[in-house]
Amino acid sequence: MVESISGVRMSHFSIIRITIKNPDLQLLKRAVEEIAKELNAEITNVIRDYYGNTLNVPIGIRNNVFRRGIGVVINQRGVEVIGDFYDVPASEVENFKQLLSQYYTTHAMITALTQLGYNVQTQKVNDKIYIRAFTF
Repeated sequence: MVESISGVRMSHFSIIRITIKNPDLQLLKRAVEEIAKELNAEITNVIRDYYGNTLNVPIGIRNNVFRRGIGVVINQRGVEVIGDFYDVPASEVENFKQLLSQYYTTHAMITALTQLGYNVQTQKVNDKIYIRAFTF
């Protein structure tokens, strides 16, 4: 968020909390990798604010929408999405949040079903991911 005070621009990292119970970093990394493919983004571990200040994150992406990057962290407060969202449409930030929840849930389900002995197939149709679990 950037505010203007007497013509001076101020920028900072914003934090958005995502509700995920018992988050797993490896599942989050897989989810972010899927989002990167979908959004034509590169994976990064460093995000920047408007002024170039950097912040290290376990996993993040950067593309033409999130030019300074958007990161995902797990801490004592849970899962947080961090970035400087100045000049980033709110709809894009919301889309990232929804994709993160969707892909994380998908990977958690796949992991659980696989551990139970199922073979799993996934298919994305429009904005939905379908999971098919079966045994031979």
